[in-house]
Amino acid sequence: MTSRTMMMAAAVLAACMAATTGCTTPSRVIPTGATAEVVAGFSQDDIDSVVNTILQELNKASPRYAVPGKRRVVNVKDFTNDTLSRGINADFLAKSIGEGVRDNLTNMNGNFIVFNERMAANAAAAGQPITVTPEFVLFGEIKQRNMRKDNGDVYQEFVVNVRLVDVKTNLEIWQKRIPLRKEVDGANAMNG
Repeated sequence: MTSRTMMMAAAVLAACMAATTGCTTPSRVIPTGATAEVVAGFSQDDIDSVVNTILQELNKASPRYAVPGKRRVVNVKDFTNDTLSRGINADFLAKSIGEGVRDNLTNMNGNFIVFNERMAANAAAAGQPITVTPEFVLFGEIKQRNMRKDNGDVYQEFVVNVRLVDVKTNLEIWQKRIPLRKEVDGANAMNG
């Protein structure tokens, strides 16, 4: 073997070793409440931030719809996914935001109480009367837009649109647009 061939073989071996050992990110647990690194797409920190923003903004607006001594009933629908990423991960993201809003709104001591659609359907199927009906419906959707920069990186914009609709009038009485912007390496962009 020539020295050139041996050097090439050594370089290939070193590259393979680096790829399989030293260049991998070690797994670790991120404690609850701790902030993780920025990731392409949505992280749990992003989901928590969006849910908290929705609840804060809804809470600020809720006195306009308050009835003294009564909590208003809202049906929180699952959020829809209209991002470039289709499939189980993106649908899970939309579902996570809807469930986060539903869970936190249920546990808040505010002007709203959450209508449980599943329990109402079970009661109706069992012939039990439904004594509470929703006064409002909360809808949400997630949209995504990617813009490629000259250097190949991607500027991602996710937007969560939330709407509160009065069931009697079918009028949209509250809405909030929550943007989440990230700049990521083109190879790591969440684009399906």
